[in-house]
Amino acid sequence: MDKYQETFNTWNTLAQCYQEMFMELDIYNASYDLFCASIKRQNASILEIGCGPGNITKYLLDRHPTYRITATDVAENMIALTKENNPSATVQILDCRALDTLKDTYDGIMCGFTLPYLSDSDTAKFIQNSYALLRQDGILYLSFVGGNYKDSGFITGSTGDRTYFYYHNILDVKNMLTTQGFQLIEHMEVPYKRSEKTSEMHTILLAQK
Repeated sequence: MDKYQETFNTWNTLAQCYQEMFMELDIYNASYDLFCASIKRQNASILEIGCGPGNITKYLLDRHPTYRITATDVAENMIALTKENNPSATVQILDCRALDTLKDTYDGIMCGFTLPYLSDSDTAKFIQNSYALLRQDGILYLSFVGGNYKDSGFITGSTGDRTYFYYHNILDVKNMLTTQGFQLIEHMEVPYKRSEKTSEMHTILLAQK
């Protein structure tokens, strides 16, 4: 089976588990606040990529109810949870590798922890497509795990379900952004505790068109 499709199937299977794990996770809130502060329009149009159960969507709408958010995910069960958790948001199934099929433009694109599931080439294409969809001065939010791309591979969870996880070189991602025409406005590192004994640093980049 294609590694992307196996990962998508895992997300669909574990959607309820993701909701239980991430709906109340608050370690990224400061970065979400900075994303919002960088967007000047009160009734901003936001595209969210890989919305999962709708945890980021809910955080943004709780604080900025005038935002017009289109939340997307490739997993049908994730979309169902996002609808339930965010009745005022527009939600739709979308593979972010097909971002160029969208016709609207946006003040901000929120991409919380989707890059770890995109190859380098698909990440470059995603950044290119994001630039095309953003209005002038629009903000792109990216989060991922910095590391050696060669260490990418399948990760098996406690249920036995697998996802293919990509590590990205931070300088490479920054270069993709600047080459495309983005201006990097923030770089944050957030510690994430995977278990009682293991933790990792999560990289957050904000860039402006």
